Amino acid sequence: MRLIFGRGKVCAIIRKEGDVVVPHSECDVGNLDRVREITLHRKPSIIINTAANTSLERCEDNKKTAFDTNTLGPLNLLTAAAEVGAKLVHISSGCIFDGNDRICDEEAVPNTSVWYTHTKKWADEYITNFGYDNYLILRPRQMISATPHPTNMLTKFSMYEEIFAHAEPNSITCVEDFKEMLEHLIHEEQTGVFNCCNDGVTTPYAVARGVREFIKPEMVVHLATYEETLQMQPNRRVNTILSNQKLKNTGYQPRTAAAALAWTLENYGKS
Repeated sequence: MRLIFGRGKVCAIIRKEGDVVVPHSECDVGNLDRVREITLHRKPSIIINTAANTSLERCEDNKKTAFDTNTLGPLNLLTAAAEVGAKLVHISSGCIFDGNDRICDEEAVPNTSVWYTHTKKWADEYITNFGYDNYLILRPRQMISATPHPTNMLTKFSMYEEIFAHAEPNSITCVEDFKEMLEHLIHEEQTGVFNCCNDGVTTPYAVARGVREFIKPEMVVHLATYEETLQMQPNRRVNTILSNQKLKNTGYQPRTAAAALAWTLENYGKS
């Protein structure tokens, strides 16, 4: 049985029949006693952590809360997984790498610059050094989906009447494809850290233009430099290119970023 903590956009897409979902209202993952109570009662074979505070602004303004969810939460779930002998699947983030002047594989050294990415990096470091090897750390990047959700990059862009977007290359992850990646890695009994992104890259400008074409025709899209967009945001946004070669070496072939973006745009809100 799979036990999924968190009930956001990722959970909504990856969950399948037989999964038990534990929303925040039933368990704050930062509470070890409550986490242990649930896992000892359910005795799952797999624990999937989708719980996260992903808003850069909220993380900066509420550092303790962000730490409790993004760092302490995964540590508690790892402790509980080890106690019942379950595999922990932790959803991390490719945003722990800042700069698209390099392609980051799973061995690359994170260089974080804001509280959100600090908390995600700390969780990864703890899990990999804890001494319990039955885990997967999955690192998606800039999640897009055909399902509208406030944290879906397409939805976030569509909330603007006017948007300034840069053309720096970045990795992206289609959540519907991420479900396949997760299922594949579990089926193949893989462990360790895996970058989970689509092949190739796209740009925020390409995403914004796609949103205008398929979702919000009245939106005004401006091409800006990366430096200009940084000045418009209270917290630093990163450019990241991930290598997914390790994932492909297990036998999974992701579709391209361009194909994933086109599919999500064409099917946005139709399910």
